[in-house]
Amino acid sequence: MSRMRPDEFSEFDAVGLAQLVHDGEATPGELTEAAIAAIERLNPRLNAVVERCFDQARAAAASIERDAPLAGVPFLAKDLNIDVAGLHLTASCRWLAALPAAQVDAPLAARWRAAGLSILGRTNTPEFAAEFVTEPTWRGPTHNPWDPAVTPGGSSGGAAAAVAAGMVPLAHGTDSGGSIRVPAAACGLVGFKPSRGLVPVGPHLDELAGGLDCEHALTRTVRDSALLLDVTAGPEPTTRQPLRLPAAGFSAALSARVLPLRIGVALRAPGGMLPDGEIGSAVEEMAALLASAGHRVSAFEFPATANVGDPALVIWLTAIAEEIEFYRAQVGRPPERHELEALTWEALARGTRHSALDYARARRALSVATADLAAQFQDIDVLLLPTTASLPVKIGQIDGRTAAFDLDQWNAASYGYAPYTEVFNATGQPAVSLPLAMSKSGLPIGIQFAARLGEDDRLLSLAAWLEKEVPWAPRLAALRARWSA
Repeated sequence: MSRMRPDEFSEFDAVGLAQLVHDGEATPGELTEAAIAAIERLNPRLNAVVERCFDQARAAAASIERDAPLAGVPFLAKDLNIDVAGLHLTASCRWLAALPAAQVDAPLAARWRAAGLSILGRTNTPEFAAEFVTEPTWRGPTHNPWDPAVTPGGSSGGAAAAVAAGMVPLAHGTDSGGSIRVPAAACGLVGFKPSRGLVPVGPHLDELAGGLDCEHALTRTVRDSALLLDVTAGPEPTTRQPLRLPAAGFSAALSARVLPLRIGVALRAPGGMLPDGEIGSAVEEMAALLASAGHRVSAFEFPATANVGDPALVIWLTAIAEEIEFYRAQVGRPPERHELEALTWEALARGTRHSALDYARARRALSVATADLAAQFQDIDVLLLPTTASLPVKIGQIDGRTAAFDLDQWNAASYGYAPYTEVFNATGQPAVSLPLAMSKSGLPIGIQFAARLGEDDRLLSLAAWLEKEVPWAPRLAALRARWSA
């Protein structure tokens, strides 16, 4: 049995827990048991973890190298994209429920294990990760630890809720339109989307969602995000045009002096949306702080081509249809109507109707947006903007599941909530949501920063400085204490 209590365990971030193992003050087995206890205590109220492999994790803990970078640190994989040996991959879809567990790790999962992570299970996600909320019909909604009546965001909502509540210090997330950053904003976490091509995806494609997808994690600290990137970044055999990695690594960037930056500030989203008053004020206050620290701050407006909603819709609806076609051979039959949610069924219908020419036109539109935004980034180093336009919506408010579903209404509701993130999936740029403010109602406010493609280290350096200047750790500690009471 663990000598570490769950509440004691949750006070440490991943770097801190690994240091305990390195120093001989804890074992991987003890950390694993503490996380299991936390999951068993908290998950019935939050519904964040949907598959468990506790016995497998206990057995694996005995062979984890104590000098591994993240030795024994408990970790959860999202139920999407990445095969993990011994776990099922269902994308929260009932049609895939009977598929067998994976026999081998995908390249990214192999890197998790090589880094010493103790994988304890999978987290909840909307069906095929298609929403900014996490309310799959099959498994039910995940609740936000700050207020169980509101969404933890999506599509990595299970991961965000688990990390914020203290089940694990970090958890896998995927991001094709904001699915790491939106849950980070909703749950008061660090949500870093790396540059496209930095972290391997798969296992069965060289890129996912037409290149929109990036894989990384939800964390409580910037240093955890940087260290995880250090141990997972880099090409694998199917990676197209891999990016150059910084010679000193991403963690080294956190201690680098932040030189004066040219920072653009955008309150208006690419589609014209403006944020709620509290969120807009939080962004303006952050701009003032950065200006007082010596950075050159100026207004920024997105080019018209950055409104990528329509072409991105073609690409990700087609990607869902292709995923269903891929799994059809494994399941042995096509899905029946009752086995897919309304949005997924719509994606299958539309994605099947789109021609190769439609898809190529959509890709070209994203390329134009990328070029236009890259030109504007010649005048700035970093862009500051909201992560979401509003605070987390009530559970059930955005409906992609039932017969009442209407794609136009769903689009308006979804992108009314989160219109600021998808553009950076189109351009491939790194972007991060940081929990730099709180609303009057007691919900966290995420503020987003983006940098040029490949300048992930610059973004992490700025994030680490902001973590010291505007610390959010006390708020998260108070939240965890509330859930441990």
